[in-house]
Amino acid sequence: MAVLRRVPFTIGVAALILGLAIATGTLWSPLESKDWFADVAYGPQALADHRWWTFATGALFALAPWQYPVVIGFFVLLSGLAEWRLGTKVAAACVVLGQLVGVVGGCALVLLLAETGWGWAVRISDDLDLGFSAGGMCAAMIASAGLRRRWRGRVRLALVGYTLTSLTFLGFLYDVEHLVAVVVGLVAGPWVVGRRPTPLRTVLQATFTRRDLRLIAAGFFWWSAALTLIAQVVDREGPFGQIGGDPESWWWVLVQVAADLVVAQGLVRGRRTWWWVAAVITALSVVLVLVSAGFVLAGELDNSGLLWLSLVLDGLGLVVLLWGRRAFRNPGRRGLRKAGPQSIGALATDAHRARARALLADHGSGNRLAWMTTWPQNSWWFGPEDGAVAYRLTSGVAIGLCDPIAGERHPHEVADAFVAAARDGGTTPCLFSASPVLADWARERGWLAVQVAEEAIVDLAGLEFRGKKWQDVRSAFNQAEKQGIEVRLHRLAEAPRSIRVQVAAICDEWVHDKKLPEMGFTLGGLEEAKDPDVWIAIAVDQDMTVHGVTSWMPIHGTNGQVEGWTLDLMRRLPGGFRYAMELLIAGSCQIFRDDGYALVSLSGAPLAHARGGDEDERGVVDTMLDRLGEVLEPYYGFRSLQAFKAKFQPRYEPLYLLVEDEAVLPLAGVAIGRAYLADATLGQLLSLTVKG
Repeated sequence: MAVLRRVPFTIGVAALILGLAIATGTLWSPLESKDWFADVAYGPQALADHRWWTFATGALFALAPWQYPVVIGFFVLLSGLAEWRLGTKVAAACVVLGQLVGVVGGCALVLLLAETGWGWAVRISDDLDLGFSAGGMCAAMIASAGLRRRWRGRVRLALVGYTLTSLTFLGFLYDVEHLVAVVVGLVAGPWVVGRRPTPLRTVLQATFTRRDLRLIAAGFFWWSAALTLIAQVVDREGPFGQIGGDPESWWWVLVQVAADLVVAQGLVRGRRTWWWVAAVITALSVVLVLVSAGFVLAGELDNSGLLWLSLVLDGLGLVVLLWGRRAFRNPGRRGLRKAGPQSIGALATDAHRARARALLADHGSGNRLAWMTTWPQNSWWFGPEDGAVAYRLTSGVAIGLCDPIAGERHPHEVADAFVAAARDGGTTPCLFSASPVLADWARERGWLAVQVAEEAIVDLAGLEFRGKKWQDVRSAFNQAEKQGIEVRLHRLAEAPRSIRVQVAAICDEWVHDKKLPEMGFTLGGLEEAKDPDVWIAIAVDQDMTVHGVTSWMPIHGTNGQVEGWTLDLMRRLPGGFRYAMELLIAGSCQIFRDDGYALVSLSGAPLAHARGGDEDERGVVDTMLDRLGEVLEPYYGFRSLQAFKAKFQPRYEPLYLLVEDEAVLPLAGVAIGRAYLADATLGQLLSLTVKG
């Protein structure tokens, strides 16, 4: 209902169109069969005969019953976007004026072109048209001027691409009207939204990044795939001549489309090999088209609109490939094995891990979970001046973990360099479990900062377990004293063999009980607890029976000194001491406090109490993360864990997922899910989905 209240004009016009269709019977009977068809439809001859009213009446009908869902749906999508962004009054004016300018201007243009004797223009000059699509397209193009840069480009590319493709292959009257409406909306948009138009000279002098050049080059092959399919099913003489495919050659069409898509994917990733493949294919295509054009001019072959169109597109594609060749330097998988850690996707080594550990110990981090960036499952990117980011490369997404290690530079500079390296490597960058400081960096650059967890922090200075709010913790201490259970800290690798065996057995039992593999990524297990810089706390009784175990990772402050400890592993002996976890966390806090440390972090439970960062995206993201949290709760208990941590009266700080924009969220979500459940089998994932 809230959505409907924001677009009353759009809903009202759609309801009016549907109501008129029912009242006149055109919802089930073609309007073209009505005697009064010519009295309500607009077109070039209606303009020449001064039937001005048709430009108002024609907007509220469709030619055939099957077109009503398309007409209404198209209008609701485009006009709704404009009304949502511009407000009802401004959007209504843009739609109405855009419709008038589009259809009148389009009809006038066709009449002028028909005077030249152009056969296509002469044919469509007798056509009549209906619908409100020109107004919707003009208004949507105007509204795009107020969008963020990435979405502005996407909306404009979609509208212009659709208009030009339809005009090229179909060439109906409404295609000319759409072209006029889109051009008017493109020019008027900045003025309507109150943004200064970008001068043409600035546009022409714009510096294209390597990513831009890759997308432009790949775009030619994506468009080629789409045009190949369209040309196979369309049989019409458009503005460029006859266009039509051979119904018997579908197998060859599918091969061409598949080849175009594969080459485009290689170009997006900036692969040198695929640049050579694309350049050779395009050059050969240009040569073949030129030869065919020679035969056409000599009268040996029939003229084909698709031939001349192919010549133009292939020529432009070859120019783009040669002009932007510097953007295609990325080696393939074999080359990445030899590449250094400055390249995203390079083979991670023990030396890289040792360097990352040393940098963290020397320079620290603003993120209290940063020690997980030293885990062996990660890869590491190293920038200049000792800047570093740990990442996982999954599903084409480079997931930067925590905040960058900045070295002598500002963390924002390192984050910028990592994002640039990820893009150069043909991957999609994002950052996960990032601190509020890095979230500010993301917002400054127009990125989205989506809260995915809350870190629970306990300050140790003056910590005393007194008062009613600490009742559960005191009960744990009292029960432990009665049963002779105490807390001890060990380095796991140096602990007595009996302790190590029991800890391994407890962890193994916990994993097998879940019926799903142990989650990784930001959740450490027994292997991570063996790190010589990590403490384990055990709850052990007088018989040396281990009732529970926790692991604690060091927190290196910005000066490199260890200022506290972060909770990671939490495992309890089935049937053991009931208050083992309360005892272990509270007992460890006491030990760390007495040793002079400032704080402990109880870490963040993924998918528990997640909230979106920006108001516009908060609802959608919350719904997605809440649903995933509900599915995983029976297996991993993240929300129960978050509630458990509240017993220790922590303060909370948000942890974020940082992505470029809304379009990246689904891809990043899939990549992060795969990172957490990297060892899950297909059957386990399907079972999880069904039960969810």
